[in-house]
Amino acid sequence: MILSALFWILLGLIILVLGAALSMFLKGRGGGDRQSQDDSSPIYASGVYSLIRRSPRKELQEREPPLEEVHSVLSSEQGKTANGSAEQYLDEWRRQANISINNIEKGDKEGIQTYRYQVPAKCQRTCVMFGGDTYVTREQIHNHVQLIPPFHLGCGVSLVTKEAWNAGNENAAWTPILPSNGKYMTPDWRIVVKL
Repeated sequence: MILSALFWILLGLIILVLGAALSMFLKGRGGGDRQSQDDSSPIYASGVYSLIRRSPRKELQEREPPLEEVHSVLSSEQGKTANGSAEQYLDEWRRQANISINNIEKGDKEGIQTYRYQVPAKCQRTCVMFGGDTYVTREQIHNHVQLIPPFHLGCGVSLVTKEAWNAGNENAAWTPILPSNGKYMTPDWRIVVKL
């Protein structure tokens, strides 16, 4: 009688273990992977504590001005300072965009959360709001692609990492870029500076 009771208890435990294993197998096979189900999410979990963000490459390419509009701007009054063709200005736009994108993608791999702008002398007047100790966060860049240079035709502003341990070299100042009336103020892309 004791043997019969032990037999039934052991059989019940085996059935429970098999049922749990079958349930786990079906969940793993039937689409329990949330990341593959929701690819529209801008943030992906990578391990338990880190985040990997999507590259802004596509959004920045969509923001690129069309060649016809660049021709139009360069032939207008605004384009009187131009020293190159529309194709040259568009090539420079793409080159600067790639520099920014590559720095962001590299920063995402390294866990960088803050960036600063390097503003060349030719853009000191047109991009004054990005100079000095101004910084932008990765979250702002993710949500507002217009904060990624280039900002206008001939723009030489580049996005580089801003790290706390380099604060001594940067005069230890941190000034955030903030929206005005809910919008970030950036230069009109039709502004033209020399290449």
